Order: sequence, then C-alpha cells, then structure tokens
Amino acid sequence: MKRFKLFAIALLCLISLSIYSQENKKEITGEEWDKLIQLLSTEKWNDAEKLSLKYLNKFNDKDDSLADPAIVRYMYIRCVAAKLGNKVYDKDEAVKKVAKYIGKPIITPPRTFNQECMFNCIRLTEDKKCMYSCSANDLHTVIHDFERYEMADTTFLDDVSAIEGKDIRIAAFVKTIEAGGFTMPRLEIVFDKTFVWDEGEEEDDDGE
Repeated sequence: MKRFKLFAIALLCLISLSIYSQENKKEITGEEWDKLIQLLSTEKWNDAEKLSLKYLNKFNDKDDSLADPAIVRYMYIRCVAAKLGNKVYDKDEAVKKVAKYIGKPIITPPRTFNQECMFNCIRLTEDKKCMYSCSANDLHTVIHDFERYEMADTTFLDDVSAIEGKDIRIAAFVKTIEAGGFTMPRLEIVFDKTFVWDEGEEEDDDGE
C-alpha cells in the first residue's frame, strides 16, 4: 500500500503546483461540479459536452498542472466519445475535437478495479503490462471508447491484489487519440505516465 501513498503524494504535488496568487486562482465551484455531474450521470451528453467545454475555457495552458482542468478534460473527452458512439459525430469530427488535448493531463472519476469486469471499470490488459477500460453507456449497449493506461512505474502491476474490487482514481497524460470501429465507432485512447491511488485508503488515513 505504500506505493499508493508515494503515487498519491507525487500526484498531489503535481496538480497542486500553481504560480498564481490566491486572488487569481481559477477553480470550479461545488455548484458547478454538481451541475456537470448530474448531466453526466443522466447521460445528457450534448449538454455535458457544452458545459465541460465552458469550464475548460476558464483555464489556459499555464493551468495544466491544476486538478480541476485535468478532471474536466477527461469528462469532455468522454462526452465526445459518447457522441461518437451514438453516431452524433463521425470519426474525423470526434478526433478533431479532442486532438488538442494530446500531451495534457487528465484525472478520472473513481472507478472499480475488477479483473472480471468488462464495461466502465478498470482491469489489466491481457498481457498485464497496462491498465485498460472499455467505457460504455449505463445499459452497456453503446461503446464509447477503449482506454489503455501505460504506467509510470510498471512494477506497480506486479501485484494488483490490493486494489481488486476497490474504487481507484487515475491520473495520466493523453498520449494518442484515434477513432476505430465501423458498426460501433469509438475513440481509442492511450494514456501514459499513469499514477493510481485508492481513494478509500485516503479516507481511512484521515480517520473517516
């Protein structure tokens, strides 16, 4: 478990770094987060895409090290992926919308690590060299994207029993984004420099 702590500390140092003074600090309010999460949870992808892009426009390139844009950036990419899966966008249009985020950091919402799970969870790839996720709608009838996570420290994957069945969050950088599939189009995303941490362990450490 100590590896989780090291990863979390390194990650928090990365996303907390900011050269802005407190009065100039940009952030997304709790009310704004609630509004976006509600749209995502009810799969209102069009409205969620517009709102997440609005939030992203609060920030500029110098804000890449902050947590808020990293979280919303992932949400925006997922919205575009969902609209591609639903054939609202064609493959070229979808890739064009998200290509500008290649090289930028993302942070995922909590998702369960489960080697037996197929959709909307995290598991190891077949070669056990990376983490992998297949994102889909709640009914699992429309695939949105395939996500491959290349680790910052590959030894982390030597024993993942400690996180089996637990909710984890992932921080990484977007490495490549392509579109694949014909009958069921989807985004195919590769992330690198991936860090993982167990939110439940953080809560336990705080005594909650």
